[in-house]
Amino acid sequence: MRLHILAIGVLCALVLAAPHAWAREKRDAAGTSADDLVRMGIIAANSGDLDRALKLFSACLDASKNNAEAWYNRGKVHLIRGSLKNAQSDLDRAVKLDPKVAGAYTARSIVHRRGGNLAQAAKDLNKALELDPNDSIALMNRADLFFLSGEYEDALADLTHIIKTNPRMTRALGNRAYLLEQIGRYDEAIRDLSAIIALRPDNVQAIKHLGFVYRQKGNPNEAARWYMMALNIERDQARRKLLEQEIQEMKRRAGAN
Repeated sequence: MRLHILAIGVLCALVLAAPHAWAREKRDAAGTSADDLVRMGIIAANSGDLDRALKLFSACLDASKNNAEAWYNRGKVHLIRGSLKNAQSDLDRAVKLDPKVAGAYTARSIVHRRGGNLAQAAKDLNKALELDPNDSIALMNRADLFFLSGEYEDALADLTHIIKTNPRMTRALGNRAYLLEQIGRYDEAIRDLSAIIALRPDNVQAIKHLGFVYRQKGNPNEAARWYMMALNIERDQARRKLLEQEIQEMKRRAGAN
């Protein structure tokens, strides 16, 4: 479990955003408005058809070069595809046309992060959060940067902000639990993991993590109990084998005490 694996995991869902009211209603050769092309591109992207989404956003930009929403969404599609140079170019255009699109800064921060420019990534995230202090994706990514730099309290503050505004966001709860476990605050980590399991009783990752936290806390009986619960719902054979080994180890430790 690594805190920062969620940085890009929810980006595709963010593509679904309503076009700005100011977008021009120019029409392409087929008679489709620029706004409609953006909407069609959003639908294609969210269904996983990134090639079609790129074509639709590009067609929109042929009809309306000043459509920040098209630059923004095309930039995110480039980012999902791993085309960092193209993603940054499009996101730069989006920000230039409309400096108040918080999501464009968040997406561009991921471009900078993947390119190794953590300082610029942090700058973009700070700007995104100036515009939208409750942007959970920006907060999640900034918490990750804080975590990587050892600024754990700042990371916890960002994750706690997310959870206060959305207490059912299991990803934020999971990240905070991981961070708390890493710094030895086991009881708090247990509370967060228990909250995830209350919301999603079949969340095998949270159940395994809870077993691990009890192991770290020095309670092999509870660790074995949670590992057994995870074993009952885990379907992957390799992971089942690891769980069985952990259960035997916890039972051995419990018997030795």
